[in-house]
Amino acid sequence: MRYSKESNPTTSSKPRSTTSPFFSPFSTLPDASHTRFHFDSLAHDNDALSSTVESVTILPNDRGDSTPSATILIGRQKAQKFNRAMPDDIRIYLAVYRVETKNVDIVLSMNVPVSAQAEEEAYKAIFETAVRTLHIVDFGLFA
Repeated sequence: MRYSKESNPTTSSKPRSTTSPFFSPFSTLPDASHTRFHFDSLAHDNDALSSTVESVTILPNDRGDSTPSATILIGRQKAQKFNRAMPDDIRIYLAVYRVETKNVDIVLSMNVPVSAQAEEEAYKAIFETAVRTLHIVDFGLFA
């Protein structure tokens, strides 16, 4: 988990989509800078040679609990891993839950080598399940 003191709230009533509300990009996001901040931090931690954002969406929490809606970023990074000579092309799935009352961001990320493209739909489904089912039970954890 990364901690951020940014004060820009992210709000949206609906994801913008023509196909799937989870994985389609939309053009007008009120403020996704906090999500980009965490993506850039991950690129730094991965010693990425390059990074690209492919899409950003908001997945509203429609369960009726207090868990914030998630801002989803899907991107790619090129990074050398495991002492390989050539950099790996990595798809990054990143979800940020902004807990504004505690000044905390909860970050969920999954890195998938682009070489595993044949299983991409399975990875998307796993990530989507994790994002949709994350439930904060005790906000006191974020004192």
